[in-house]
Amino acid sequence: MKKMKKILAMLLAMAMVMGMCMTVFATEDITPPTESTEESGEDGQNTPSESNPGDTTEGATGVKPTASDTALASVMNINQTGVTVTAYQVVKAEYNANGFTGYSWVEGTGYNSGETKRELFIDVKTGETTTKTLNIDEAAIVALAGKAKENALGDGIQMTTTGAEGTYSADLPVGSYVVLVTGSDDTIYNPMLVSVYYSVSGNSNQMVAGSLDAESAWTLNAQDGFVKSSEPKVEKTIVNPGSGNDHGDDVAIGDTVSFRIDTQMPSYSDQYTDPKFNISDTISEGLTYKADTLKVYVKTGTDDAEMLTEIPKGDATYDVDPAFTPDSRTFKVIFATDYIKNNQNQYIVIKYDAVLNEDAGINFDANTNTAKLEYSNNPDPEANLKEKEDTTYHYTFGIDASLNGSESEKTQELYKLDENGTATVDGEKVTVTNPLKGAKFELRKVDADGNVDEEHVYEAVSADDGSLSFIGLDAGKYVLVETEAPNGYSLDPTEHKVEITATYYTAPEKDKGKLESYTITIDGEATSTYKATYTGQDKVTIIDKTDLGVTGIKNTKLASLPSTGGIGTTIFTIGGCAIMIIAAGLFFATRRKTEK
Repeated sequence: MKKMKKILAMLLAMAMVMGMCMTVFATEDITPPTESTEESGEDGQNTPSESNPGDTTEGATGVKPTASDTALASVMNINQTGVTVTAYQVVKAEYNANGFTGYSWVEGTGYNSGETKRELFIDVKTGETTTKTLNIDEAAIVALAGKAKENALGDGIQMTTTGAEGTYSADLPVGSYVVLVTGSDDTIYNPMLVSVYYSVSGNSNQMVAGSLDAESAWTLNAQDGFVKSSEPKVEKTIVNPGSGNDHGDDVAIGDTVSFRIDTQMPSYSDQYTDPKFNISDTISEGLTYKADTLKVYVKTGTDDAEMLTEIPKGDATYDVDPAFTPDSRTFKVIFATDYIKNNQNQYIVIKYDAVLNEDAGINFDANTNTAKLEYSNNPDPEANLKEKEDTTYHYTFGIDASLNGSESEKTQELYKLDENGTATVDGEKVTVTNPLKGAKFELRKVDADGNVDEEHVYEAVSADDGSLSFIGLDAGKYVLVETEAPNGYSLDPTEHKVEITATYYTAPEKDKGKLESYTITIDGEATSTYKATYTGQDKVTIIDKTDLGVTGIKNTKLASLPSTGGIGTTIFTIGGCAIMIIAAGLFFATRRKTEK
């Protein structure tokens, strides 16, 4: 009997020890989830969040964990004003009189709070490092975000800005949180995970507070997750511009120009059931679309070694509505919903060609081309689409042409004069005397070696006021040659050198590509420079034209050519005529004698 009592006492003691060691989920080494961020090392591989220098450790060794323990968690790179950042707890820490015991799901998540540790957490190994994260997939995160929006998770904890720009922080109790960003105008913020967890076992409340980067991708269950935030952008550029400015260039009327549109597919969570992503483009009346040149590509590789793969048009990819034709001035590429969701973060390139036509604006009257991106920024399919746009500018120059549109004043650089004519300039006032109309000229573009470009030869006839007008020119070197003089005047044999140079704004961004100034130089001396400033509406506000020069090309009258030889020439002429008369008389006399 005594022996039986001893055995029962021992069993009772063992049961008591086991009861004291029990936790909510499991018996050993319970490690809470870490935030699901990643950083990219030098080898391009993902590293776990424990290596994130933004993580902070709080608490102390020897201090018993309690429900009042909090640590400062942060979300970085939310670079928009007016947004609200809220953390909704989805996993909480459990405690008893002896301290921390484990984790459970928060009521309202839809998950069973009695799930075991192994059901709740999963090991993630990167190299030699092991960490733990929630054993849920992207769809589950989206579902938890939906619970938060339905107020099933309470009001949440609002994170506020700190000293670091774009960083939002809050003291959070131990556990895991879904972070939502609302009120954004442009950027798409998908749900994020952040955790505060105890970093050591035993009698300690040392905690690690997670730090998320809203602009980077992250891993979940050792698999690539999705980008937490993305701000779609669109860039319209000119391909191989002669100016060196990919937003502003000059070309001659009749020349072909090539355009390129670059953008990137956003990263949409499953909350977006019907996301929209459209790219449109509108060209000015001075440009004509070149048929069958519109192509859509996927871009891979770097800018220095990019690879473009054409995307075939179709129901599963994209449609073009309205279609782009030589008779239209706009098009819209509309991507299919499934293509958008299955190709997140994909780089898209659109290319096409156009021709500068006879309706082109001259000098500061720009021929614009605007690309527009429309995209969903709200899971609600009925919500208005956000827009981004970018514009390029093409210019063509004129001599004695409208400075900025058909209603503007004309420039005055070149005049035809008679032998007594003059062309002078005082400030902005040009004075011309004895102008000469009807002289025909050719303006021939030449290369660096002086060879004529036969495709760029322009004709003009001097007007009543003697002015010579050439339009539709691009920057470069030219030779001006008189090909036909007015009646009664000699031809001017001089080849006059003409050069047009231009500069374009590179900053600020709103003015990038706009024509800053252009200069016309004739015979290396008479120079006219025109410089413009702009408003935010792309309108020229001031054109500085105080630095002006004018060139007059003279013709000499044939009737006033100087004589040479004096009286000698006269005597010689009379003698010659007398000889001819005598010779004629002798001819007829000889002929009569022969007839007799």
